[in-house]
Amino acid sequence: MFRVLWLLFRKKGVTSMVGNRGKVVLIFLCLIWYSTSGYLFFELPKKPDLGWLDALWWTLVTMATVGYGDYFPVSAGGRYLVGVPTMVFGIGFLGFIISEVASNLIESQSRRLQGMLNIKSHNHIIIVNFSRLDEIMNIIEELRLDPTTRDKDICLIDEKLETIPRRLHEEGVCFVRGNPTEEATLRQANLDKASNAIILSRDRSDPHSDDQNLVTTLVIEKLNPDIFTIAEVLDPQKIRQFELAGCNSVICVSQFAANLIIQELQDPGLKNILEDLMSNREGSQIYFVDIKKMREWKYRELVLWGLENRFSVIGLLRDGTPLLGCAADDAVRETDRVIMVGERRISRIEL
Repeated sequence: MFRVLWLLFRKKGVTSMVGNRGKVVLIFLCLIWYSTSGYLFFELPKKPDLGWLDALWWTLVTMATVGYGDYFPVSAGGRYLVGVPTMVFGIGFLGFIISEVASNLIESQSRRLQGMLNIKSHNHIIIVNFSRLDEIMNIIEELRLDPTTRDKDICLIDEKLETIPRRLHEEGVCFVRGNPTEEATLRQANLDKASNAIILSRDRSDPHSDDQNLVTTLVIEKLNPDIFTIAEVLDPQKIRQFELAGCNSVICVSQFAANLIIQELQDPGLKNILEDLMSNREGSQIYFVDIKKMREWKYRELVLWGLENRFSVIGLLRDGTPLLGCAADDAVRETDRVIMVGERRISRIEL
């Protein structure tokens, strides 16, 4: 039957798969109409209670080779002029359509795993560069634990990965394979609709990783100036360049590690506190919270509110600058954000 379909739709030695599929579906629908109406035409005189839905049911059951036996033709015309063509051609056309659908599903799944499909997500988070699986999984876990990012889709962009790792695919992570410095790759990841971009260093032993990430940052900020971008930098001297490129936050792991070592030397145990504050898994975290209104607009009021609600207010964030250790009578502005430590995130403070 498949050979017959091939010869039937072959034209001048060139086969158009899209056109052939349309022809198969059209002829299949015509066959369903012929079988349904033919069954009624020949069987209705002997079975006056038959309806169109009964005839359609018989047609589909016959094509699918199920054969329930609740309806069947008894007339010669119904058996040989309708039943036989329905069985012979129906099985072939139905099998062809099912195989095409299965083939398309398999092909689509394969293309998705290989990062060849366009991403349709909105307000999603883009992670650039695959460093290590455990590191990416840790980032995803932290994002899933915070209510502000829990429901956001995640898209991974990497040039060297042939297929997305199984664990990431099971977590629902989308994948785009390509050079993150190229506009086409970022468009494929639907950068225009993304809310955040995390740019990781692929190889922390390669001093040129910062150069590629700098170009990636420039292209991302050019294509979507509203996106919030975080970039990992290896060389502290490159931090200013990333800031000039428009990166919203630049994190130098080596510089941070050096400062942490000194602080741990001076105050042993600080490392454990920072680990607790920087993880959403358990314990307390540091949050920046907006202020809707206050009665007195004094720092003292925020501290007292924190004590009553099991939050530790440690300062204010004013125009992007942290103000820690504020005096009790310091004035609080409407544009300030509260820096506080707590076990849960709240949307705003209203006093």
